[in-house]
Amino acid sequence: MGPTTTARPVRPLSRYQIAATHRADEAASFISSTYCGHEIRLPDRTASLRFRLCEAPLARISVGALSFDAEIGYDLGETEIFYLVQLAASGTIRYVNGNELCVVTPRQGMVTSPTRPLSIQYGPSSCGLIVKIRRRALERHLQVLTGAPLTAPLTFDPRFGPKFGDRYRRVLRFLLDDLEAGNSLGDHPVLVTNVEDTLMTALLVGQPHNYSRQFEDRPPDVAPRQLREVEDYIRAHAAEPLSIDDLVRYSGISGRSLFRAFRSCRRTSPMAFLRAVRLDGARARLLAAGPGDSVTDIALECGFEHLGRFSKEYARRFAEAPSTTLRHARCRRG
Repeated sequence: MGPTTTARPVRPLSRYQIAATHRADEAASFISSTYCGHEIRLPDRTASLRFRLCEAPLARISVGALSFDAEIGYDLGETEIFYLVQLAASGTIRYVNGNELCVVTPRQGMVTSPTRPLSIQYGPSSCGLIVKIRRRALERHLQVLTGAPLTAPLTFDPRFGPKFGDRYRRVLRFLLDDLEAGNSLGDHPVLVTNVEDTLMTALLVGQPHNYSRQFEDRPPDVAPRQLREVEDYIRAHAAEPLSIDDLVRYSGISGRSLFRAFRSCRRTSPMAFLRAVRLDGARARLLAAGPGDSVTDIALECGFEHLGRFSKEYARRFAEAPSTTLRHARCRRG
């Protein structure tokens, strides 16, 4: 008998539903308040609309699910202040961004550019997954990674390649699983920052755009002294919600140069180095814990805000649960 598998939710992000209606005018109002003003098109006025909108807001990004039971379209024009990564949980959705037509399915995704007019046509019983990224946040992240200013608006080739689409869906699935399990990411700013950085970095590195050449050029080398200074900074601030942006601001080194230096000299990434520092700190604290100390208190004080993920990473690194380390340390002292 094979292993039991858990079916994916039929309606993604149902915990975060903010609107549901059968009326086209109400659907238009909800879409306008969540995304931007638009003109809605309903070819069959007698069809059952059954509109549903869910949205989980983070800090610089929100993740949404939008579905109709009827064929419907709407014209958003230029979205101006945000990028939309469009995937499909079911059905077929046609997007026209500028002059580019993209047919989005569960196997094909796309990304819009805010300076190009956008029109969307949902097929019957289609459900779209939408990652909304603030334009200023994504363009700032591009500058952090490349270390160069923007000379023109960031614009993408809209259609995802198959390999990149699969990769991006896997990253997004991690976030959706956490949200659908009922975890409140808003209570975990460190986790939110890391997830948002990962989604933006994956998009900027993996999807072609008008600044992709800057990722092909070799970034400037980082001197050993500079790398040690960044490592010392990470150790001194490991309990704080550090991000790549913070390391770039502190060091003056571009994100790409930092990634390359850590990869070539330490065989890791800056964020993986930070996690290792936090785990080592947590282990030292657990081994020296007093009678009133708990695993949760120590994890929080060391910069971990998601106890389940801390326990898994700790067990992977040290081959035992943090509670086991704490119990053995107390037994030895006793």
